[in-house]
Amino acid sequence: MELSKETNKLFIQGADVLSREENPIERIRCMLKNYLELDNVNFLFGTGSSIIIGARSIQSIPLSIEESIKAENPQEEDGKGKNSLYDEFITIIKTLQDEPEKEKRLSWKNNEGEEVFGEIDYSLEKLLNYLLAIDFIQEHSANAITYKYIGSLITIIKRELFKLCDLDLRPINEALLSNIAKKHLNENRYYYHEHFTKKVLQRSLNLKRANIFTTNYDLAFDKAFDRLGVNYINGFSGFHNRYFKPETFEYDIFFPGSTTQGKVQRIEKVLRYFKIHGSLTWVNRAPSANCVYGIEELPMELIRKNKEYDSLMIYPTTVKKSYTLDYPYSELFRQFSVSISQPQSVLITFGYSFSDEHINDLIYQALTIPSFTLIIVDFKGVDGSAEIKRLMELNDPRIIIMQGTQIGDFPFFVEQVMPDLIEFDTNAKIAETMQKLYPSKTDKGIGISQSAHNNIDDKIENPTDLL
Repeated sequence: MELSKETNKLFIQGADVLSREENPIERIRCMLKNYLELDNVNFLFGTGSSIIIGARSIQSIPLSIEESIKAENPQEEDGKGKNSLYDEFITIIKTLQDEPEKEKRLSWKNNEGEEVFGEIDYSLEKLLNYLLAIDFIQEHSANAITYKYIGSLITIIKRELFKLCDLDLRPINEALLSNIAKKHLNENRYYYHEHFTKKVLQRSLNLKRANIFTTNYDLAFDKAFDRLGVNYINGFSGFHNRYFKPETFEYDIFFPGSTTQGKVQRIEKVLRYFKIHGSLTWVNRAPSANCVYGIEELPMELIRKNKEYDSLMIYPTTVKKSYTLDYPYSELFRQFSVSISQPQSVLITFGYSFSDEHINDLIYQALTIPSFTLIIVDFKGVDGSAEIKRLMELNDPRIIIMQGTQIGDFPFFVEQVMPDLIEFDTNAKIAETMQKLYPSKTDKGIGISQSAHNNIDDKIENPTDLL
C-alpha cells in the first residue's frame, strides 16, 4: 500500500522530508529497522493504540460518566428533590474550568448550522487527580473543604472508567477501520497488538529485552502476550496469587533452567512490560508477609465479579502519597527513566499526546543525553498537540515526528511501517548474493560491487541519513 505524502508527514529538524522521497514507506521502514537494532529499545503507547478496539480518549469527560453521576441522585435532607451529587460535580467542574456561570463543553455545528454541545471539556484524569487530592485533605482535616460527595464521585468515576477500558466488552471502532482491519479485528480483537509483538520479538537475542511502556489501563497488550505465549516481566510474581515485587524487573528467563553449570540460552519470547498509570487488574491490599507493598494483580473476571472499584490502582495523582511517592508508581517511573537514559537508547511513542507532565519531564531529561533519540508517532501530531509542536520547533535532529491518517493509524503502522526484521535480513542477503553473481561492468575485476559494500543495513551510521 502506498503512503500518501499529502496526509502523512515526517518531520526531522522541523522540516517535512517525505515530499522529496520516491518510496517514502520503504525509507521509513529502513530508518526504523536501524533504530530497532539498537541495544536499548523502548516503546511508549497511549490511547491511540487501543482506540480501534473500543478505547476512547479521556481528554474530555465521557457522557457515560456524567450520566452515571446523574443517575445516583442522592437527595437533600429537606426533600426538595435536588440532585446534590450532580450539582456538586458541576460546581467542581466550573471551579476547575474557572467558569462561574456555566460549564464549558465541546461543541460543533450540526447540518442546520446550529451549535450542539456535548461532553464537558475537561480531562477526566485531571478531574480524578483533583478529587483524590480533596479526598486526601478531607481525610486529614474534615472541615477544611466542605464538599460532601467526593468519595461517591471517585467511586463512580473508577467504576465507569473500568467499563470504558474493559475492551473485551467494548465494540470495535469500525468507523476508523479499513475493510481488512475490520475482518482481522472481528476474528481476533487483539490481532494488531499480537502482530506488533511478533515484530518486536524478531530482535536479536544478543540485544537487551525491548521495553514496552503504556499509560493505558486496558489489557490489550496483556491479552496479546497471553495469546502468543510471551513471557512478560511486569513487576508481579506468583501464580495463583500475584503480588508486586519490583525486583522481578531485573529478572530474565533462560533455558535450560534446571542446571547451574554449563551453557544456557535466553528464551526468545520475553518482553519487559510497564503499565505506568496502573491497570484495571491491580488492587490495593493490606500489606502482609507475602504482599509487602499491598498490591495484588487479579484476573479480569474476578474484578468484574467482585466489583472492587474503590481498590483499583489507576492513575497516579500528583498529590496523594499512596499513589505517587509509594509503590508501584515510584518504581514504574524510575524504570522508565532508567530505561530511556541508557547509552544509545531510542524511545518510540505511539498515540501519546504528551499531556502528562510526569512522563514528559523524564523524556526531556533523557534528551540531555547526546545518543538518545525520540521518535513520535501520532495521528494528529504537531497539528493536535501543542507540546509535540513545541518539540518539533526545537529543530533537534534527535527528535523525529511522524504523523498522518496512515502513519498514525495503529493497523497501518503495524502492518506497513513497522519493519519485519527477518524479511529485511533475508532481502539483504538475496541482494548481496545477486550482486556477487552478477557484478556490474564497472566492478568486474573487483568481484563485489561497491553498492554491496555500502549495504544500507550495515554501513549506515545515522538512521536519519536515510531520509
